[in-house]
Amino acid sequence: MIAIIYGTRPEFLKVYPIILEAQKRSIELITINTGQHTSMLTEMENLFEFEPSYKLEVQSNQFSNSNLLAKLIDSISEVIKKENIDKIIAQGDTFTVLASSMVAFLEQREFFHVEAGLRTDDIRFPFPEEYNRRVVSLTSKLNFAPTQLSKNNLLKENISEDKIVITGNTIIDLLNHVLKKYEIKIEKGNDVFITAHRRENISENMYSICGAIRELALENPTINFHWSLHPNPKTRDFIFQAFNEIPENIYFIEPLNYVEAVTLMAKSALIISDSGGIQEEAPTLQKRVLILREETERPEVIECGCGVLVGTDKNKIKLEFYKELNVQKNNFSNPFGDGRSSVKILNKI
Repeated sequence: MIAIIYGTRPEFLKVYPIILEAQKRSIELITINTGQHTSMLTEMENLFEFEPSYKLEVQSNQFSNSNLLAKLIDSISEVIKKENIDKIIAQGDTFTVLASSMVAFLEQREFFHVEAGLRTDDIRFPFPEEYNRRVVSLTSKLNFAPTQLSKNNLLKENISEDKIVITGNTIIDLLNHVLKKYEIKIEKGNDVFITAHRRENISENMYSICGAIRELALENPTINFHWSLHPNPKTRDFIFQAFNEIPENIYFIEPLNYVEAVTLMAKSALIISDSGGIQEEAPTLQKRVLILREETERPEVIECGCGVLVGTDKNKIKLEFYKELNVQKNNFSNPFGDGRSSVKILNKI
């Protein structure tokens, strides 16, 4: 029996194509939603009319990171034993994937890591994701690397080559599915799409980001800046504290479901974001993205000319904004895959 485990919205989006492919093949699955991020995740499941086999709801505002990890291990272990699961699939770098891999190792089950091999040079950055994904690689039966660079990262860490398979990234499978199903056209409009939510930016960095966006909006009154907010109240507090006056062409919007977000990005002139997922999606959408981070574990997006690291320096954000906005035509080949990652993953398992 195979279990697919996820606990956050990005994880669900990236394992959902695997679930669809498994259903096509009539593979018997147990799907486990750990509830690490409950509200946004349930919204996304509802969008795709999906009901998991289990909803564990492990999250609590009272939990420390250690509490959360312990609860995840205990809850996942209980289901794995009850259902007699012998194969576990999980994606990414959250505590859900770390706990899943630890349970698999301790209970002697096979663990398959989707989106393996992403790395920065600092195990503490991003925290705790970099630690999580390095640990997970150690005991995975197979590491499904999205790109050659990801594979190289794993080889440097002495992960055996026969435990690494390059598959591309499953988010491209989902993106192609959504573009086709909802007939979303990719065109260059007059809007800029913005997100900012990463832990390292919920600080003074957010004031600098907001300062850059405010000045750009004032300097470009004919451009609409659509800022998709994150549900984290701390993130919102920093953003709204930074704007003593909001220009009329900045629109703060509530968290979007995946189809809404793709629709907005598909018609934007430019994207400004610290999201990892958006870095993967942007080449398919033929959009340049200013990356609000000092480094990225997805350098392929920079190498293909689609992404630019701008960090949180106000002047650099503005400088690159004007350079990228004036590029007349984009022609990117997505380095993160051809949309058949789920097929490759299930074939190998």
